[in-house]
Amino acid sequence: MRFYLNSLIFMILCLALPGCSSDLKEIPLKNCSKISGLPGPEDLAVDRASGLLYISSHERRISDQEGKLYYLDLNSNKPEPKLLETNYPKSFRPHGISLLIQGGKQRLYVISHITLYKEHSIEVFERTEAPKGNSKVGKWTHIQTLKDPLITSPNDLFVASENDIFVSNDHGSGGYMTYLFNDIFRMKRAEITHFDGKSWTNLGNPIYYGNGIILVKREDGKEFLYRSDIGSKSVLKFPLTRQAGKITLEEPKVIFLDSAPDNLELDEKGTIYVAAHKSLFQFLKHARNKDTPAPTQVFAIYPDDSIREIYANSGEQIPAASTALTYKERIFISQVFNDFILECGL
Repeated sequence: MRFYLNSLIFMILCLALPGCSSDLKEIPLKNCSKISGLPGPEDLAVDRASGLLYISSHERRISDQEGKLYYLDLNSNKPEPKLLETNYPKSFRPHGISLLIQGGKQRLYVISHITLYKEHSIEVFERTEAPKGNSKVGKWTHIQTLKDPLITSPNDLFVASENDIFVSNDHGSGGYMTYLFNDIFRMKRAEITHFDGKSWTNLGNPIYYGNGIILVKREDGKEFLYRSDIGSKSVLKFPLTRQAGKITLEEPKVIFLDSAPDNLELDEKGTIYVAAHKSLFQFLKHARNKDTPAPTQVFAIYPDDSIREIYANSGEQIPAASTALTYKERIFISQVFNDFILECGL
């Protein structure tokens, strides 16, 4: 999730957005510690084979600030963030991130807001040299920029292959005032956009405010596209079919959380972890003031679509969490604005 605010629209947005109040019962996790030094670590991607966690980092409270990518060695006794050194493109403001490991290649696909509310891209980085010596991450190179008019306001993406990319837009086309107008009247213009390696298309089913997205392929071969829907405070589960190169999304199942869902992450057992915002009013206040807490929740969605709330906090421990990802009986929770990731036992 992302917001760039000024005082004029603050209260208007609160009235327009769902979830402006909160009634939260705290659910703690054990053995938690902070991993600091990462401004706005909004999204995460893990290489489970190597234990490397990649992080999209951007100081979003400063409108002209650019961002970077970081990584953590999760097998270290005390993981510390390290800058991913690469040839970053100009005006790099990272948001959603997806890691593709396929055919011996490793690529990071990263949403960048080149010009806020106007120009967006997907920046592609490839590991061009494998780890050697003391390096655990290898050498990464920026190799490609993907753009298209249908990428209207990308929030998150999922890359199944170089020729199978799903992008969740949080708004339709238009600039700042159009975004504001759409928010006030909760207009359903946020599309899912798909790239087949040659062209971009919209998959229909636009919603008011799109967020996290993930494609899940079950053992029986069936595919489902999950998408966070802030307007309904739910995760939508779309059965996905492919025929003659065309993708069709069937009527979605609504998995109601009663909380505004952010990014979606899948573990090895097929469970999806969802970070969510119980109070968007508090979220907006936190966006303007780092010392104002905003509630955080984390849910698990199991393969049978049952849900369980596994963490809830007023925001004193971690405010405005955006991503929850598991690795070896631990969970890593990141956030939109402040400068740390929370690591806890699971």
